[in-house]
Amino acid sequence: MVAKGYSVRKAEPRDLAAVMQVERQSFEENIVEDESVFADRIAYTSGCNYVLVKADTQSVCGYFTAELWDALQMDVGAFALGHSVRERHQPAGTVLYISSFALLPEVRGQSIAEKFFASAIERIAVVFPQVEQVVLLVHEDWHKAIRIYEKQGFIRTQVLDRFAWFGDKRAFIYEKTI
Repeated sequence: MVAKGYSVRKAEPRDLAAVMQVERQSFEENIVEDESVFADRIAYTSGCNYVLVKADTQSVCGYFTAELWDALQMDVGAFALGHSVRERHQPAGTVLYISSFALLPEVRGQSIAEKFFASAIERIAVVFPQVEQVVLLVHEDWHKAIRIYEKQGFIRTQVLDRFAWFGDKRAFIYEKTI
């Protein structure tokens, strides 16, 4: 249990509609990923995708998706919205790229987000013990997310000015060695 009243489990195809509901309530329309992107993540990156479930209703109220890369890819295209997980995911990879993480608005203000984030990474590290590094990309305006990442030991390593997929706002790359 990640927090009283919540649990974490692997994401399954049956969770797709709920994941998309979280996605639409968490991001601006121009940043929302297509349902097919999440379907591919769930299908092709087994062990890298988790959902936060409210115990009393068994409803999904958050998700965490990731993929494994052979090496850290610093070209901007590697972080493109809608990129093909089929082409990028390498099950033997040593770099975990966190592609998306979101919770419904009603559970964001609690410490649940930080616990869920940490729990998902811990679970992935058990399934993929070869992982040495974790990387993520975050919008400059997502201050609460940035606080979670920094509390978890992530360090900002790069700033992408005028990141196209974020409406030409800045994006920050954060990394953590495990």
